Amino acid sequence: MPKSRPEIVCALPEQRPLATIVVVNYNYERFIAAAIDSALEQSYAPLEVIVVDDGSTDGSREIIAAYGKRIRVILQENAGQGAVYNAGWLAARGAFVLFLDSDDVLAKDAIQKVVGAFEHSNAVKVQFYLRQVDRELKPLGYLLPSYDFSSIDARKQIAAYGYYVSPPASGNAYRKSFLDEIMPIADAELYRRATDGYTTGLAGIAGKIVSIAEILGFYRVHGDNQGGEGGVKSVQQLHHMFMRDIKRERSQHAFGDHFNFHFPEDRSRYCPGHTKLRLLSRRMLPHEHPIKTDGVGNLMIYGLLSAVRFPHLKLHQRLVVGVGFLALGLLPRWVLRRYFSAIVSPQKRNKTQSAHLLLDVANDPAPGKSRP
Repeated sequence: MPKSRPEIVCALPEQRPLATIVVVNYNYERFIAAAIDSALEQSYAPLEVIVVDDGSTDGSREIIAAYGKRIRVILQENAGQGAVYNAGWLAARGAFVLFLDSDDVLAKDAIQKVVGAFEHSNAVKVQFYLRQVDRELKPLGYLLPSYDFSSIDARKQIAAYGYYVSPPASGNAYRKSFLDEIMPIADAELYRRATDGYTTGLAGIAGKIVSIAEILGFYRVHGDNQGGEGGVKSVQQLHHMFMRDIKRERSQHAFGDHFNFHFPEDRSRYCPGHTKLRLLSRRMLPHEHPIKTDGVGNLMIYGLLSAVRFPHLKLHQRLVVGVGFLALGLLPRWVLRRYFSAIVSPQKRNKTQSAHLLLDVANDPAPGKSRP
């Protein structure tokens, strides 16, 4: 009798986990299509794209509707970023979630590399560099974060100066199981803006952070940015810039027992950028300064200490920072008001060519520009 043939078993490729991109939008009709396109054009699968619109009154919703079933859409009345994050988290079905600001875009292989980093670690967050670009997505020559990713453990950084080196919102992806521990944001009104401080801050005390030393996204500087990269145009925005650090620390302390990590109060005073803005506010408009216990002398001392303790400064930078705090504390108020814009302009520290990057995106500087 002829021998029976051996049974051939066709191994199916290992099914990869679903990833989620939540596009966060409010009145960015001129940018939203590029953000959605960059999400839909990711090389990774399976992937879901959720767009949460926070009560836009411009043409954003018409643009979003044109994508049809290619995306999932959540339309809500204006309630701020905190409510948008809550809605996006609640709808997300992926094992990993990235909140993409609608004025930013992702490189095509961003999620592919992010998921790979998650799969090879127990990280709660994976972060990567964002290239600063203008309205037309042309490179401006600098990266975010402003300092190179640090080898210092995130908890040690937080205990020393209140935060760890991390990019803005679009440069962070989270393990969904971690988000399930901290969401929903209980006080969404407190986090109407700078909501990424909540998620990135708690990730820093929760567990391992993996940094990908590559440019996987593009941060558009267009003048209307809520952060400082587009320029600080008012005292109110100045207050927002340093009070977001205070909010982040409060959230970290609130979750201290949950993640078994505690650190001293108000460590952000040892971050030069934070204390510079705080001292400037106290000097210029003392009656409107939001932290009533601040004194000019104390802030000067903390600023000088930050010049010594902050680990990401070179020697000549420490000297410049120290002299700067002496000037901020001693110069006449009218001088500070006259040169306000120059004093608060963002520091361009992290140049594209100086970071040790593994990805060359020079040939593809502007992904996601087409509309549906």
